[in-house]
Amino acid sequence: MRNLMVGTKYLEHCGKMVIDNTSNEMRCILEFKQNGYWGASNVVSGAVHDQSGEVIMQLEGKWDDQISQTIDTSNFRILWRISPFPKNSQDFYGFTAFAITLNELTSDLAGKLPPTDSRFRPDVRALENGDIDIAEDQKVRVEELQRERRRQGRDREPRWFHQEGEDWIYSGGYWEAREQGWKEEKIEALW
Repeated sequence: MRNLMVGTKYLEHCGKMVIDNTSNEMRCILEFKQNGYWGASNVVSGAVHDQSGEVIMQLEGKWDDQISQTIDTSNFRILWRISPFPKNSQDFYGFTAFAITLNELTSDLAGKLPPTDSRFRPDVRALENGDIDIAEDQKVRVEELQRERRRQGRDREPRWFHQEGEDWIYSGGYWEAREQGWKEEKIEALW
């Protein structure tokens, strides 16, 4: 967080991110550069390493603009580019077109999502619909349900994942439960 005391506050993403592919042991190491006074902002660079640690691809760009694969000193291939903001993005908290659709409940998902899916949260749904008072009431209700579960000692417990070190590993069962329409699962209502 920058400018905590004076000026416009903003988040600056800087530091190293390591992305491990657990199926083929490849690794991507990205470095988010700290903004300088006269340099470019939001710069990211990095490399993809094979199983032996050899660099097989260089990456560079700006995380708020585009990311490219460096082919050689004068050639690159754009891997990702930001999409233009929708005309009505200000009505949706400045979200991108992608972010606006994240909580969308489409007909192809009907019956396939567990009741604990966050897209069913009434507080979030009301907020997205612009119903601020309803959103606040629902948020208070959801938080009280959480506090009650904690008081009774039945706080959250992962069902389909388990932790090994810093990694979360799929334990199985999710897709089977989904196929059965969640009928056999004892899923407590969260909202």
